[in-house]
Amino acid sequence: MIFFRAVRRILQVQRRVFARKLIRPWLKYFYDTHHVMGSSDRLKVGERSALANTLFNVASGTITIGDRSIFGQGVIVTTGRHEFENGMRVSLNPGRDDGSWGGGNLEVPSEGFDISIGSGVFVASGAIILGGVSIGDHCIIAAGSVVNTSFPSHSFIAGVPAKRVKSTHE
Repeated sequence: MIFFRAVRRILQVQRRVFARKLIRPWLKYFYDTHHVMGSSDRLKVGERSALANTLFNVASGTITIGDRSIFGQGVIVTTGRHEFENGMRVSLNPGRDDGSWGGGNLEVPSEGFDISIGSGVFVASGAIILGGVSIGDHCIIAAGSVVNTSFPSHSFIAGVPAKRVKSTHE
């Protein structure tokens, strides 16, 4: 009886070790793989920041992230935007169409909508941060929030559009 318990315990341990070997690369990919749309030179990330599977769009500016900031799943940080004229995208105006699919340089500005995210910031899953904003150090951005204005350090930020709910010191 003791022999069979020992064998069963060894098999359980071996199955666990084998399962970890299979699952660990998938988890690393899931938790540690972000995507940059545009030149990755325009994304600057501080030390020990965890980006999960965040989507960074650097079409219209640079994105700077401080040290030890953490991003949840499905976060979008986008500098990209399209210019509008007379109620429609610039490239849809027949007189200004340059033949590009997304509007090209005429419609999508290449700079001016930088994003700065401080150190020690936590961005919860599903949050969206739009171009031209600055988030101070030690802020918390609630899940699903849409950040379209800048916030000072130690802010708890939530909502659509995002508002400062309280200080993280409280």
